[in-house]
Amino acid sequence: MAAAPEPAPIDEPSGPSGERTIDRRVVLKAAALATLTLAGCSSSRSSPPGATTTHPSGTPPTSGSTSTTARALTDADWQRLRASLVGRLVRPSDAGYDAARRLYDPRYDGVQPAAVAYCANPTDVQRSLAFARAFELPLSARSGGHSYGGYSTSTGLVIDVTTMSSVTVTPGAATIGAGARLIDVYSGLNAHGVSIPGGSCPTVGIAGLTLGGGIGVVGRQHGLTCDRLSALQVVTADGRLITADRATNADLFWACQGGGGGNFGIVVSLTFETFPTSDVTVFFLHWPWAAAGQVLPAWIGWASSAPDELWSNCVMQTNPGQDAQLQVGGVWLGPAGSLSALLDQLARAAGGAPSGRSVEATTFAHAMYLEGGCADLTQDACHLPGQTPGGVLPRSPSLAASSYIDRPLDDAGVRAVLAGIDERHASGAAAAVGFDSYGGAINRLAADATAFVHRGSLCAGQFSVPFAPGDPPAATEASQTWLDGWYASIRPHVSPAAYQNYIDPHLTDWAQAYYGTNLSRLQQVKRRWDPDDVFRFAQSIPLP
Repeated sequence: MAAAPEPAPIDEPSGPSGERTIDRRVVLKAAALATLTLAGCSSSRSSPPGATTTHPSGTPPTSGSTSTTARALTDADWQRLRASLVGRLVRPSDAGYDAARRLYDPRYDGVQPAAVAYCANPTDVQRSLAFARAFELPLSARSGGHSYGGYSTSTGLVIDVTTMSSVTVTPGAATIGAGARLIDVYSGLNAHGVSIPGGSCPTVGIAGLTLGGGIGVVGRQHGLTCDRLSALQVVTADGRLITADRATNADLFWACQGGGGGNFGIVVSLTFETFPTSDVTVFFLHWPWAAAGQVLPAWIGWASSAPDELWSNCVMQTNPGQDAQLQVGGVWLGPAGSLSALLDQLARAAGGAPSGRSVEATTFAHAMYLEGGCADLTQDACHLPGQTPGGVLPRSPSLAASSYIDRPLDDAGVRAVLAGIDERHASGAAAAVGFDSYGGAINRLAADATAFVHRGSLCAGQFSVPFAPGDPPAATEASQTWLDGWYASIRPHVSPAAYQNYIDPHLTDWAQAYYGTNLSRLQQVKRRWDPDDVFRFAQSIPLP
């Protein structure tokens, strides 16, 4: 996300409908307010497929190979791998290694992979996987590299699929390389007047987003990213390249619809059912912080019961030197003239009109850029430096925890949420919470229709504390301790579930929280497709 400017006052010219239109100042303020909850692109980050670090037991990771002929690696071995690949192999002595090894989150900058294989095609993935297994190397697969837990790197071989990033559109469908970043997916689809539901992080990888579910800004109308998946190609633990869809390898297909990245194989391409796009309406509402105790419960009831065409979020945050802030934003897919009455309905439920109200009709394409913090950027610029020649987005990581709200928050729950923001504001530190609305198409599917089990919630919440690259470890640890305490105070009032794409290394009951009643079935799929537990990391699906 672009660096956050100083917030501008909400005092925009009124449009012909009487609503205030959105000009550049409002867009920038929206980006600034979302900086914490979207830092690290947390509304769509995920652990990419095949990630491997440390086993839950604390033992050193292995590739899961059953080979009995493994021997010490030599430079000649690495050279043979390099020569066998169409793509690049980057080793510690090569130029560009420091950039190649880094994830989005700087907490993992100290990890030194033995090599990074930039795979240009599925055969490169197969050869890299076979190499890692033969030499019993730790391995990880990487698409966007946004894993909260650092599960898209290791000290062994990183299998990077970002070179496979094509977007091919056919009538009613799109086939997308697993390494495509979301901004490039949106742009490729926008050129054909179609899209798929996705998140708001421009640099997240499409594979990780989909495998973990994929909540996003049109989900109530069109479902999750994984709900539009119709087929995928996967390199399995035994090195085969297979297709999985509803009729072929249906168990694996089901598991890849929200069963989490990194569990069953390395995805190399995904095919989605697309929907035609049309103009949408984007809105931002602001209330003074004193109204937060009324706005939050009002928003939960309003957002979850709104027409499917309405998606919204509620973001509350505090930054050093600023007043605590409260924003409700969203995207409306229905007729532009119908939105005003819905916003008035929220204002009545909240006990008073917002202090700022900005509404503008725009193209679907521009709305996706705006939601990703790239309203004033080109597609090339809306990347991290090094990802494209003109990439300008900084790494803006955060510590985070997630939850689901399945019933209206009681008064104690509202107080617990707001107390965290108040406490950080009083201490001059930063924190944020963002809630994304559920319901509609997301909740109409049964909990076992896909591996994504969270089908009965009103909204999902994410609680975050930012940090900057270069912050001392002690400061980050102190922030994590504070966040753990805030999260613990909220959990009695919310669902015990958590979102697997906001993977949380500090969550002790993570398997049940992520997968609930689908966990046992996922374990059976794991046993079939990865019986040697090749794709293993601290929060991978455990073998039964």
